[in-house]
Amino acid sequence: MQPSSDQVPARVQTPIPVVAQDANLESVIGVMSLRKPKSFGRWDSFTGVVTNRRLIFAQMSSQMVKAASDAAVAQAKAEGKGFFGQWGDQLRAAFNVSQRYLRMQPSAILSETPGNFDIANSFITEIELKLEKQGNADEFEIQVKSASVKYEFRMDENSDYVKLLKQVYGEKVKMPFGYFSHGINIKL
Repeated sequence: MQPSSDQVPARVQTPIPVVAQDANLESVIGVMSLRKPKSFGRWDSFTGVVTNRRLIFAQMSSQMVKAASDAAVAQAKAEGKGFFGQWGDQLRAAFNVSQRYLRMQPSAILSETPGNFDIANSFITEIELKLEKQGNADEFEIQVKSASVKYEFRMDENSDYVKLLKQVYGEKVKMPFGYFSHGINIKL
């Protein structure tokens, strides 16, 4: 039996849901260049990728650096740059490898090479920065600590890196004497 026209309910239109940005989505906040000392003055290069959920350690393989370096030299030659222009672009290539992580999904960064690993921000108990002299320049020894593990790296003395760490980890970041929270060093 069919309902009469006066008994047919009006079709209810359901609104199209508006997809709002989920506050729980992981996003990259910043990057910093790190070095893990090996032996005889050699080191492995990493990019510290800071997200709102974790700190990813992305290993820069020699193939990645070589590919970026070769591309930079080829681009410089195509632009008609001389030896020093090509050399300068080649030196900036490793920096550009790190910068590309700003546009990548954290899960893609983590799975990029077998040497990549991460630690959840909630597991980090302390990030200690110790200032050390290396030739004519200063650099930080950075120790990322949790209840079960401690990772040690070297990092250039860079106020942008310090600001990034303080922005995300706040009071968990322990600075050397003479450093203010915004990354300014008062040399005594």
